[in-house]
Amino acid sequence: MRCTRQRARHGSVAELSDRVIACRAAVLLPPCPPRLILGALGTLDLYLNEWTYTGTQMADSLLYYPTIEFADEDWVKATLLLWDRVYRIVPAGYRPRDSAGIREAVDRGLIRNIHLEEEDTGTAADEFLTFCDSLPFVPAGLEPGSSERIHPDKIDSRLYPELDKIADYFDRDGWLRLSPAVARGYMFILSKIVAGRRGLARATSSRDSWTIDPFFAENANFDEYVYNRDSEGYFTSLLLHQVLPSDLSGVRMEQVVRFVETRQDERVAFRNVIDDFASALTDCESVDHTRTIVRDFIERLERERKQFRDSMDFWNRHAPASLFVVGLPVGLTAFGAFAVGGDPFNLYHLGASVSIGAVAAYTNFRESSGRDPKYQYRSYLIDMDRELNSKGLVPRFDRIFEEFIND
Repeated sequence: MRCTRQRARHGSVAELSDRVIACRAAVLLPPCPPRLILGALGTLDLYLNEWTYTGTQMADSLLYYPTIEFADEDWVKATLLLWDRVYRIVPAGYRPRDSAGIREAVDRGLIRNIHLEEEDTGTAADEFLTFCDSLPFVPAGLEPGSSERIHPDKIDSRLYPELDKIADYFDRDGWLRLSPAVARGYMFILSKIVAGRRGLARATSSRDSWTIDPFFAENANFDEYVYNRDSEGYFTSLLLHQVLPSDLSGVRMEQVVRFVETRQDERVAFRNVIDDFASALTDCESVDHTRTIVRDFIERLERERKQFRDSMDFWNRHAPASLFVVGLPVGLTAFGAFAVGGDPFNLYHLGASVSIGAVAAYTNFRESSGRDPKYQYRSYLIDMDRELNSKGLVPRFDRIFEEFIND
């Protein structure tokens, strides 16, 4: 179904704003074909979103969202292999239901709580309302569904009356129940503000959310025609294999803590390899120079990855590795270096363990955050799905995005 039919069913963006003000920031997606292994039961995914300011290193810590409790203890272990600390938004007076391993990481200062400030919720309210009012069209994926919970302390007083109109009810614990479209949409904006004010990366445990995240982070700078092959640029997935182990069930949190404390150099060096390449590729407008950038990156990546992996004495070399994915804006000209005469939405191999492919076409690539001299938006995913990785399967992020826009 095309998004034009969605608009005919729901009316204009302005009319939708009055009825369900938050639904436009949703991350609710229809089911995907099983062969794509998208969001399969039992997956363990990590998605990171970051604004990396020019001239600085990648953030050393991240913010987890949208929930308070972590999806899985191994998920936390995976993040700490690359990042120094994990932050989470915890309302005042709320005590998270943590496992023993999570409590150990909290005691060691690797997991820290953030209590919201007035500027967090106030700025989130302003940006949320502005984003909703400026949407050029309503994506088909913004459909109401079953309810999710948001703690009232996370909502600014100016937004509360609007959300209350479309809330299902308050449960007995005093939490506001909203449709997933509303809840996830608002939490996306709130987490973006909280992380940005503190210089943190962001992480979520939803693969679908990672895929459609740029729609919100890039201010809806995407057309209804997702597969526009004449676009000047694309939001792109860069896939790296053999970076992190996919099975950490046998690794104690104590081992992870020791790794964080003793392997700082290897961790920082590996993060910087990824960040440097992403910055160079986003900025490049020359086919020949793109080829040079790719050759240098592959050589440096193999060297730093070997040192990084060798520093993990708990790595099970017989188990499949995880899939590391970087999301970044890439121009059509740069795509010409590895997709000569081809379709940018195919998956192209840059090396033995690196591939790249477009996710969605920008409406105006020049206005993407990757072209802004002040900051660059990139998203990171560490997918620990052992079933997917053991079979060598790769998610079709472009199809998830297409379903979100056009159903």
